[in-house]
Amino acid sequence: MITIHQPEKVNINGNVRLQAIYEIDGIKSVLWYETDNKYGQYMTTERVDAFLVGLLWLGLKKGRNIQVRGPLSEKLYYGLNHHLIPLIAQIYKYKPIQIQCDHLISTPLSNEGGVGTGLSCGIDSLCTVYEHQGKSIPEHYQITHFTFFNTGSNQMMGSKQWQEKIFQERAAWAKACAAELGKELIVVDSNIHEVLKMSFVRTHTLRNISALLVFQKLFQVYYYSAGYHILNSKFNQDSASYDAISLPLLSTENVNFYSAGSNYSRVQKTQMVSNFKISYKYLNVCLFKIKNCGRCLKCKRTLLTLDILGAIEKYRNVFNLDAFYKIKDSYIQEVIASRNADPLYKDIYDEMIRRRYLKQKNDT
Repeated sequence: MITIHQPEKVNINGNVRLQAIYEIDGIKSVLWYETDNKYGQYMTTERVDAFLVGLLWLGLKKGRNIQVRGPLSEKLYYGLNHHLIPLIAQIYKYKPIQIQCDHLISTPLSNEGGVGTGLSCGIDSLCTVYEHQGKSIPEHYQITHFTFFNTGSNQMMGSKQWQEKIFQERAAWAKACAAELGKELIVVDSNIHEVLKMSFVRTHTLRNISALLVFQKLFQVYYYSAGYHILNSKFNQDSASYDAISLPLLSTENVNFYSAGSNYSRVQKTQMVSNFKISYKYLNVCLFKIKNCGRCLKCKRTLLTLDILGAIEKYRNVFNLDAFYKIKDSYIQEVIASRNADPLYKDIYDEMIRRRYLKQKNDT
């Protein structure tokens, strides 16, 4: 059994931290989320929701039921026990577990009606921002805040010193972009990576949603940028492959989650972003650097797509285009050879054919 206790707020060197004690076999540990003091008023001590979602993978990994000692959103309790946990258990061959709680709450908290989305400045992220502009978006669905969560993506490689450095650099980059878009950026640090010790790719949705559920007094709507085109997605090791199912099941009486951009392919998203002027200054897809290296998996995939779309030179200030041009021909051959095994490559290949890109290339 894993037992989670009601959270509390504490001040840490000018920041505010929401933390909760959890117990496994009588051993107590703490999961925490930390942010700037100005957002402390929105942190939710009245619900255990964030910590249940954050620790759910720990329960699944260990095969332990979870006892919640404190108020829990009734909607979340139902969605997890009767839908999401059985789904995850079937996908990954885990033993199903049960959430137990004697204090379910169906009454919403007082809420500021905020609308948020993550701002990593990648293709998925900027596509979500681009799509939610203009008069077609109703008033109560227009983005009011951006978020940037340190929940594991920055800990996927390198030393702890490098991980901290890249987190600070990426947060500063996102903050500058948010400022130009006229919105606040809420940066959240957490120890959830050390708690779970699991693959970030498999667990990122629940990690990031747990950080958002910390702020149920602020947010009413949250757009979680989709990593997959819903028409082509199949359940796999990436939790994004079933976000369209899981996100509604993680909603509470206070906040509703949407899988933003799930109706578009990666090529379509890239084309949308290429029409978004702020992306020429802030697009960041690189696995390693703020100024995109031009050679890593994500850089070359993005740059080839932009080249096919005729937009690559718009990004000279944020990509090492010379590095990409040196490997472009070999990467094109890789895409062609692997198109039937990788949906993303198939997407790029189909666009090359549609735009007669290979013929144009051979003619030059």
